[in-house]
Amino acid sequence: MGTDNIMKILTDFEQKIIKIDFDKLPISDYNKKYIADLKSANNYYINIYALVRIVVNSISPLKEEELVMVDYGGGCGFFSILMKMFGVHKVIYIDRNPNSVKTVEEVSKAFGTGPDVIICGDSPELVAWCRDNHVKPHLVVGLDVIEHIYNLRHFFADISSLGQNLGLVFMTGSNPMNFWKCRKLRKEMDAYEKGKAVTPNYYTKRLEFIKQNHPDMEESKAHEYAAITRGMNYEDIRYFIKSNNYSGTGAATLTGYQDEHNTCDPETGNYMERILPLEEYCLYLSDKKDGLFLIQVGFYNPFGKNKLKSRCARIANKLIMSTGTWGIRIAPFIIMASIRNRTEE
Repeated sequence: MGTDNIMKILTDFEQKIIKIDFDKLPISDYNKKYIADLKSANNYYINIYALVRIVVNSISPLKEEELVMVDYGGGCGFFSILMKMFGVHKVIYIDRNPNSVKTVEEVSKAFGTGPDVIICGDSPELVAWCRDNHVKPHLVVGLDVIEHIYNLRHFFADISSLGQNLGLVFMTGSNPMNFWKCRKLRKEMDAYEKGKAVTPNYYTKRLEFIKQNHPDMEESKAHEYAAITRGMNYEDIRYFIKSNNYSGTGAATLTGYQDEHNTCDPETGNYMERILPLEEYCLYLSDKKDGLFLIQVGFYNPFGKNKLKSRCARIANKLIMSTGTWGIRIAPFIIMASIRNRTEE
């Protein structure tokens, strides 16, 4: 696709975002706010989507009109819509949140295009749909989703069954190489764990669950279990207490990597910006130590209304691009890509 055509599609996409009155759509207030935030910084997000598309094209030998792509955890569906505008043959959208599914349906109507398939569910539902409909995707893309997935082992085991040579592209703002970003995320996670970011906080939810299920347990023991099951959902907490053969921290049981700040909502299993080292991501995405694993560094928003912040963003972006591998240490997000090579049964 020529540069002129790419720019025309991006411009058309931007104009529709600006013109559509999303507040009039029958969608949840949460998604209306999310869209309003995206709309206020549409140039930034469109450039992110364009960068993700470049990464997609770098690992996929197929032309877009041949590509079957999964938009995993697709949220409001803007990336799915843009990829259809770019001519992707089939876009399969999936999200576990029914409100997001409703949103993508309504937003697609407003745009006049959207994903070919919309699934409400998680990786097991995706696998089941692909199996029942004899569809083998070429690519799975997830934007700001991989750091929230509860059990990465189960997730990658599911999507590995989708077909041979599956391309994977995941963008995350939880950049483990950026010290200042990790410091901020750890403070936020601690606020959800035992602070005032949410009521009841995650520690309290685990403690109350343990007390309800084990009313005879000593108070001190209940608090001990509530602490060491950090990063577990209710199902795993129940199993852990029953088996009583645990050592380490809760977060370590789910990823193989221990960061004492990682935590999730025990009710939903939704992780709060989990921090994992790149080596861990490499093993998950490529499925072998010497497999293909590409990293594209992200950039700050240079399009904001605050002139000082925009200027600082431009300076930071120049540093990111001009300092080679060191640039990842100040990048606000990263895009990871790989191809999982398998032999089908």
